Amino acid sequence: MFKKILNMFSQYKGLSKSAYVIFYARIITNMGAFIWPLLTLILSRKIGYSALTISYISVGIGVLFIPANIIGGKLADKYNRKKLIIIFDLISVTFFISCAFVKPGNLMTILFAAAGIFANIEGPAFEALIADVSKPQEREKVYSLSYLGHNLGFMVGAAIGGFLFENYLSLAFIIDGLTTLTSTILIIVFVKTINIQDIKEEEKNEYENDEDEKMTSFSILKQRKSVLIQLIVFIFAAFIYEQWSFSVPLYMETLFLEKGGKYFGFISSFNGLVVIIFTPLMTWLLKSLHELQKVIIGIFLYSFSFLIIRDSPAYPLFFVMMFAFTLGEVINMLGASPYLSRRIPASHRGRINSYRNIGAFIGAVGGRVLMGWLIDAYSYSVAFTVVTCVGAVIVIIIAYNYKLDKKIFPLLYKEDNE
Repeated sequence: MFKKILNMFSQYKGLSKSAYVIFYARIITNMGAFIWPLLTLILSRKIGYSALTISYISVGIGVLFIPANIIGGKLADKYNRKKLIIIFDLISVTFFISCAFVKPGNLMTILFAAAGIFANIEGPAFEALIADVSKPQEREKVYSLSYLGHNLGFMVGAAIGGFLFENYLSLAFIIDGLTTLTSTILIIVFVKTINIQDIKEEEKNEYENDEDEKMTSFSILKQRKSVLIQLIVFIFAAFIYEQWSFSVPLYMETLFLEKGGKYFGFISSFNGLVVIIFTPLMTWLLKSLHELQKVIIGIFLYSFSFLIIRDSPAYPLFFVMMFAFTLGEVINMLGASPYLSRRIPASHRGRINSYRNIGAFIGAVGGRVLMGWLIDAYSYSVAFTVVTCVGAVIVIIIAYNYKLDKKIFPLLYKEDNE
């Protein structure tokens, strides 16, 4: 048993030094990521906005993030990604820390919205950098390690943020900024991109190494149709995923009244615990599967998990649902994260990643609107059934796309063809 556990964690040995730096940077950043998880509470309890006003502000900020992602994607493909991360992180940190020195109000809202915009401009460069610092065949492990770092930090950060919220909000803004700055310094000093020339011939992947600066990202997507289909799938996957933080807490408040918020907090912590335990395990167990096979399993699990809580279940069943949901979340990440990096030229990674981020935003916001209408017009049972049906349709589409992907990228399935 001990040997199996040792093997599970030894899979992360031998990665590039930069991969470990990004892992630690993710932990540090998310340990101090207090503001965005607390945003709704800050807007309501500290500033005093109404629920309707908060919804308008949330949508407005989200809409501003769309052009920020597009700009970030174009910049990431045109300029040095590491330098972009440094520049926009510093600007974002400046706005965050500035919030500590103003009273809660409209100016504070504008300042942390500006911080979020610059963080989103930096986003595509950071996502592309993870691919830049790793070899094609180790991509799942690198993304797995980065995801693990994100959740380790977030678990600690969420607890600290809740403590600071009531009486030390200014300190929360400062710590948030400083932790981001610390992780940026780690990236400046230690992260090194891998040169294609330094990769052995048998380790290269021609689909991400061929570069044609004159081609537009849309031309590439037209040539690589399976990638375009998958970007559309990501929209509906985000629609489903969003429901655990939107529909589920509302449902729990309906079922358990004043205990609903506390109960949701418990299953949220359980979500983080399952991620931390099962990310290394699933990475190890599913290493022989291709990316889209993992995406099929992941989306199946987290879309069908909503049927477990469909008919007003007892509270313990929410933990069963959350276990299935989180397992699906982990497995989907292991397939979806490296999928694009292996099929898009390095010269276009930033732009394609920005499209994925925009699609995720559209799916998440659209999911809130549609589910809100279904819940009000019909019931939670109907709403959760719709979520599962959407998941079933997506699984069928991905199964078709898997066959198409094998035809377009045969070298990535070389072992299957031999």
